[in-house]
Amino acid sequence: MSWLVWVLPIGLFWPVAAIYLGGMRELQGGGPVRQLIGLLVSLVAFLLLWWVLGRLLSPVGPVLGRVVIPTLLSVIALPALVMVGYRLVGVRVVHAAEAH
Repeated sequence: MSWLVWVLPIGLFWPVAAIYLGGMRELQGGGPVRQLIGLLVSLVAFLLLWWVLGRLLSPVGPVLGRVVIPTLLSVIALPALVMVGYRLVGVRVVHAAEAH
């Protein structure tokens, strides 16, 4: 698999995470540095899941099994990955209505 394929999950993570965190969730606890580290941990978890799914589903096909399906499943799992990523650094992700 070419390094160019990694552009898709990396490029897709940022807008999807921004929509999820900016519109529906709010971060509580930790300073800006801890929150940034939580975001980077979430990115690593997202990329790891995408890579593992690509490896497991590669028999389905080179494009469908290694790129399309892992990308869709990783985006679906993004809320759980973000919650875990932030929780590992001590930041809570709460529903925006609960924060106010």
